[in-house]
Amino acid sequence: VSLATPDKFSCLLSPAGAGQVLSVDLLTLDRRQEKIDGNNFHCAEVVRQVVAPINQNKPQMTPLPPQQPSSKTVLLKEIETASLYTLENENKLRCVQRSATFLLPSQQDPLAQQLWQMSRGRPIDVRFYDVTYTRR
Repeated sequence: VSLATPDKFSCLLSPAGAGQVLSVDLLTLDRRQEKIDGNNFHCAEVVRQVVAPINQNKPQMTPLPPQQPSSKTVLLKEIETASLYTLENENKLRCVQRSATFLLPSQQDPLAQQLWQMSRGRPIDVRFYDVTYTRR
């Protein structure tokens, strides 16, 4: 882990079978929370995920002219996570969470651009989690 702050997390990964080292950045774009009542509160967060082979430059956040396609593509996604927390008692907090992943357009990779167009603004992956936090 090269950087860990509330709004940015950066690390290097070497997935089994990938044959390369990946640079991963998670950048918080938006975060909000609201109290619903005495026992419930809601949190939401939008994170940009940038994954690139270690030897490739990460894209700028402004549009760039198209470049030659690369076999080592930079992957751009946005992940929206919404969580509803319920305080059950002083030792137990439950959370119901929905996480949706969206593709972002790419000026550098025609395949990534095509996949983004095909997704039509819909999430490519949606997951639901039930989490319980318990104080011991």
